[in-house]
This record gives sequence, C-alpha cells and structure tokens, in this order.
Amino acid sequence: MVLQSIQKTKTMVLPIHHALIIFFTLISAPLQAQIFTYDSVKATILNANPELNMYVNQAKAFDAMATGAKAWDAPQVSAGFFMTPYNPSYWQTQTMDDKGTTTMNPGMGNFMIQARQMIPNPSRLHATQKYMQARSTVELETQKATANNLLTQAKISYADIQIIEKKLVIISEAKRTLQTMITLGERKIAYNQESLASIYKAKSQLAILNSDESMLQSERKQKMYLLNTLMNRSKEMSFQIDTVLVIKEYENKPVDTSALSTNRSDVLALEKNIQVMQLKQKAEQYKSRPDFGIEYGHMFAFGQNPNLFTLMGMISIPLAPWSSKMYKSNVSAANYEIKAMQNQKQSIVNESTGMIYSLQSEIKSVKYQLELYKTMILPSLQKTYDVAMIAYAQNTGELFMALDARMNVQMAQMQHLDILLKLLTLQADYEKQLQLD
Repeated sequence: MVLQSIQKTKTMVLPIHHALIIFFTLISAPLQAQIFTYDSVKATILNANPELNMYVNQAKAFDAMATGAKAWDAPQVSAGFFMTPYNPSYWQTQTMDDKGTTTMNPGMGNFMIQARQMIPNPSRLHATQKYMQARSTVELETQKATANNLLTQAKISYADIQIIEKKLVIISEAKRTLQTMITLGERKIAYNQESLASIYKAKSQLAILNSDESMLQSERKQKMYLLNTLMNRSKEMSFQIDTVLVIKEYENKPVDTSALSTNRSDVLALEKNIQVMQLKQKAEQYKSRPDFGIEYGHMFAFGQNPNLFTLMGMISIPLAPWSSKMYKSNVSAANYEIKAMQNQKQSIVNESTGMIYSLQSEIKSVKYQLELYKTMILPSLQKTYDVAMIAYAQNTGELFMALDARMNVQMAQMQHLDILLKLLTLQADYEKQLQLD
C-alpha cells in the first residue's frame, strides 16, 4: 500500500515538474521578432514618414495663408504741426499797431491728427485667396506622388528580403547535405573507397556556402535598414517578414491611358499646378483694377482760429503705362508656364504608356522562364542529383559527380529565385506606373 501511494505521488508530481520546466523555458526563451506584412509596412510609411508629413504641413501653411489673403493693409495714423510758423510768437492772438491803426492777429498754425485707410480691390483679394487655396491641393497631390515612389522602394526591398530568406533556406539545406557527404566520404577513405581530392572539394564548396550565407545576411540587414528608414523607425529594429509571394496577372491587361490621367498623382499634381497658374494669372489681371482709400484729418487751430478738418478719397491708377508693365508681363509669362506644364503632362503620359507596354512584355517573358525552371530545368537537375547520390551511396558512383550534381541543383534554385525577384520588381514598377497601390 505504501509503495502504491508513493507511485501515485510520483505520477502527480511529474506533470507539475514538467509544467514548471515548460514555463521557465518559455520565460527564458528570446521573444520572436515582430512579423510585418507589406500592408503593415505601407501603413507605417504613410503615417510616419517625415517626407510625407512635410507636404501635409506645407498644405496647412498655404491654407493658413489663404485665410489672411483678404486682409486689408493696416491703417496709418499721424500727428503733427500743419502750416505752423517757425516763430512761436505768431501762434497766439496778437494786437498790432500800424501807424496808429490797431489790428488784431487771431494766431497762426494748427496741430493736426490724421488717419488713412487703403481699401484694396475686393475682386483682387478674392482671386488671391483662391490662388493660395489651390496651392495647398498641389502639395497634397505631390505628397501622393512621393508616397507612390516611397512605396515602390518599400515593395522592392520587401521582395528582396523575401527572396533572401528563401535563398538562406536553400543554402542551409545545401550545407547539411554537404556535411553529410563529407562525413560519409571520410568514412569511405578508411576503406580506400574515396579520394582526398573529393573531400577537399566538398569542404571548399561548404566554405563557399558559408561565404554566400554571410553575404546574404549582410544584404538582408541593408534592406532592413532601408525599410526602417522609410518607416521612420530605429534602424536596428528587426522584424520578420511574410514569406508568401504574391504573383499577379498584369501581362495581359489592356492599357488604359485615361487611367494615367486620373490615377497618377504626379499627373494630377501637374493639372493642379496648371489650375494654380491660371488662378495666379487671374490675380495678376485683377491688378489692373484700382484700389481705393480714405483719409481724414482734424486740425486744432492755434489762437482764435476755428478748428478745421480735411476728408479726402483716393483711387489708384494701375492703367498708367509705367505701372502696368509688371502685371502685364506676369500674365504673359503665366501663359508660357501653363503651356510648358501641359507639355510636361503629355510627356509623362506618353512615357508611362510606353513603359507599361514594355513592362507587360517583360513580365510575360519572365513568367515563361519561371515556367521552364519549374517544369523542366529544376526537376531534371533534381533527378540527376538523386541518381548521383544513390549511386554514391551504393559505391557505384563518385563523390565528384554527386558534388557537381548538388552544385547544379543549388545554382538552378538560386537562378530561379533571381528570376522570381525580377518578376516581383517588374510588378512593383508596373504598379508604380498606374499607381495601383
């Protein structure tokens, strides 16, 4: 009975002991790096990239300037003596005797307070306000165009890391296979069934794999630094990526040139710039309209003179030849700038259309290459390697042949991944042209 109770106690203690071991193992294990999908990278870039925030603040600055575009000039107030004798004795009332005749001098001079307010032409103020408001829309469209470029860089860097991860897996598998072959070959040397040259060749290939692995890890860090820079994060922060590759069917899509004018932010920014230039031209034309002003002055007369006032209205004459040259030349210059931007817009659409056709053709060619690797090249090389390994294990083949077959498989796998990376890069360039992201 005692033995049975001890055995029951052991059966109860062991699971608790195992649970404690698992608990402390989980605590002591390093936390896995955060997994970032491309959508997460994209959202972080759009929210945190300082270059994109710069355009938002520029747009807010123009909006702030637009709120004050209808402001008038500050009023002017002045005070001082008006038509006053230099001799202060003449300021006061005086009795003068001229050859027995008595005359009265009521005093001379005035102290004047004056105020002036210029009233700008309201149509010119309204045109200036619309011009400033339109400039903020240009900044927002330019921000979208910049975001398109930044996201394309992020896509390509993300795809680079995805392919590097797959290459590292291939190298890791190749290293394990070579280590097994080296171990097996060293055992066969004792029975004179293998040569030292084959062992040295296998070890040299293993060293080359270690070198390639180090280069790929360094390249991965560089791409990670770039993504962290785009996301405005600490450059040393590490994260895991989603290794699932997304292949899209862009090669057979019809090219819609009208979509370039409606989707491309750089084209829309040019259209906004043309509108801004037209509004600026309109504001310059309104400079031909006169401004108005009013001036009031009150004079405190010295002596017995009555107080006086002055009230005057003013109007500018912008049509004078010496004052109209400036805004007329600005209106003429705006016409040429508008034509230049229209030409630039046509050039972008034309160049982008040709680029899209070229990308579609290249995508089709790259997909054909990938299909060849998938259906013919890789399976054939893999079968050759399998046959060589079976022959080597059965002592009917040589290690040299197995090593060559292994190297051919690895090279083909790497080439396949390089072509796959090229396809992902072409997809990113295609999406950039149509701004699909």
